[in-house]
Amino acid sequence: MEKINKQISALGIYQIVGGIMGIALSLYFTSKSGVFNFPILILTLFVLSLYSFSVFCGFLLLKKSYLKGLNLSIINQVLQIITCSVLGFTFQYTSGIFLYFGLNLTEDTLFTYNIGLTTFNFKWNSDSNITTFSINIVAIILMNFAFKLREKIAKEEENKLSEIGQPS
Repeated sequence: MEKINKQISALGIYQIVGGIMGIALSLYFTSKSGVFNFPILILTLFVLSLYSFSVFCGFLLLKKSYLKGLNLSIINQVLQIITCSVLGFTFQYTSGIFLYFGLNLTEDTLFTYNIGLTTFNFKWNSDSNITTFSINIVAIILMNFAFKLREKIAKEEENKLSEIGQPS
């Protein structure tokens, strides 16, 4: 169980660090943009809520609320798996490390990749001629890791319950 606790703590710390980086970068770039209106406020609150969700997931894991924390961590990773730009709409959210592999279908079919740290990109009514799709390999690995940890925790709890039910 000690190994599982360390793995869960590592995932929690990863999510907290990624979320804090995202919050800090979002606030920094919003303050430097020089433009502040209602749509920017709504978008900023949306971005901050995504990164805060990442911090919350990590916090739950560190506070040993394992099943809830892992379930929410899986949702957090699902939000980070796919990035796309199609018909003038762009969405990309990563809290932590990303390694994207994808296709740029704008003029030709091009294989693309990108690696980096915490990012958010949202566009509405932008260039409708751009068509790209990418998958974040790190988010897939972390989601799979969270599923496996959740299974191990469930088995541990099941074993504890069966031991309690055993006569002495």
